[in-house]
Amino acid sequence: MSVIRNQLHKGVKWTGISTLIITTVQIIQFALLGKLMSISEFGLVGMITTIVVFAQIVLDLGFGTAVIQKEAVSARVLSSLFWLNVVVGIGLFVFLFLFSPLIAMYFHRSELIDLIRLLAVMFLIAPVGQQCQYLLQKELRFNLLGTIEAGTTIISFITMVVLILTISPIYAYVISQVVLNSLKGLLYFICYQKKWRPSFVFDLSECKEYMAFGAYQLASRLVNRIGSNIDVILIGRFMGAEALGIYNLAYQIVTIPVLKINPIITRVAFPVFSKSHQNQDLLTDGFLHMTKLLSLVSFPILMGLTAVSNVFILTIFGEKWLDAVPILQIMAVVGILRVLMNPNGSIILAKGKANIAFYWDAAVLIVYSVSLWLAVMSNNLEVVAWTYAGVSLVNFLVGRWLLNWLIQLRFRQYLKTISVPFLLALLITTIAFCLKKISILYFHQTSIWPLIFSVGISAVVYIFLLWKMYPHFFLKIVKKQIRGQTS
Repeated sequence: MSVIRNQLHKGVKWTGISTLIITTVQIIQFALLGKLMSISEFGLVGMITTIVVFAQIVLDLGFGTAVIQKEAVSARVLSSLFWLNVVVGIGLFVFLFLFSPLIAMYFHRSELIDLIRLLAVMFLIAPVGQQCQYLLQKELRFNLLGTIEAGTTIISFITMVVLILTISPIYAYVISQVVLNSLKGLLYFICYQKKWRPSFVFDLSECKEYMAFGAYQLASRLVNRIGSNIDVILIGRFMGAEALGIYNLAYQIVTIPVLKINPIITRVAFPVFSKSHQNQDLLTDGFLHMTKLLSLVSFPILMGLTAVSNVFILTIFGEKWLDAVPILQIMAVVGILRVLMNPNGSIILAKGKANIAFYWDAAVLIVYSVSLWLAVMSNNLEVVAWTYAGVSLVNFLVGRWLLNWLIQLRFRQYLKTISVPFLLALLITTIAFCLKKISILYFHQTSIWPLIFSVGISAVVYIFLLWKMYPHFFLKIVKKQIRGQTS
């Protein structure tokens, strides 16, 4: 096994455990909010989530990737970046507090004013842990990172459940997000105190190299997030909160695997790739291995969703959300393409090409914006979803060309890597669809049994197929368990 593969597996183990916990909690939270909130309130969640995403990118300033990518960072530079993060956090709080009426006016929802101002509080606390989080990631200490993230997610969820008993669900959700991000920042800071703590140094002249790299990364991430959230921005503005609520439900269901499962590997991959950025063969081997791992996990989930989407929506969220079924099926295509595109960034940044990421994301933003604006004008959510899928396909193909240029990754080699995961997922999707059809002959669609029957048996079959296809992997797990019990 190559060095990159070994380091990926070690990081993936700890990140995977924490992500499993976080994803489980968030799915339960997601289902609870879907049950308790109206469709338009759920649209507000989409608007708030988009605001948080952009604010967190600005807070980072692109320094996170710069700190991880550089081999050595001085204590003076870290202290300067720490205080810069704190200042930016205060600036974000002031900005969101003052401009919340304008944001609310854009979305035609006056209740957003108080919600945004409440949310802004977290930017006064969260920045204290930014640099410590980057350093933990740079040192591949994913066990500690995972423990903090899983623990704070559970505390945040408990906070929301308790608050729902006394206040409206939307306010309970916002307060839980403040608790989540503030507590994470404080714990990162506390847990790294033994190795480093900021001194009263603020010298931007020593940070020029990091600011240059970070500027491209900040611009790239902002452009990328505008592109990936332009649908929410446009639907919320021109089609209203209810349409956004339906779209946001489908979008969140699809992106939970993408946003939660992908970082298990991509978060580990960037610091690992950065240590071997001059070895093309190692990078190519690591990238293909990472792509296979992502595909084996994400493909069956996303493709399987298309087979059981109607019983899934009815069982988990209720009949009021049935309009989200066709949107969910279309957005699964977007999810698959995003799974395959996400690892690109790890390679681009590991090669120190933050400028290329920016130019690429800027071009994609233009295409996405124009296409989705035209689609939104149709006032039809299915047209919007299909347009998103089509443009994502174009973006995916351009990404393959870029990887060929950066690490000489051949397209045939890439297709061979994802072919087995795709065929396995296609088989499981067919089995799940047939089992669903059989089960609804005996149980009502709103009953949980058709969902359990189709998903449960399909999952068992898939694990069995993986065991037959990759027996060495399962054998390695068994040996580790035996060694753990005998030690």
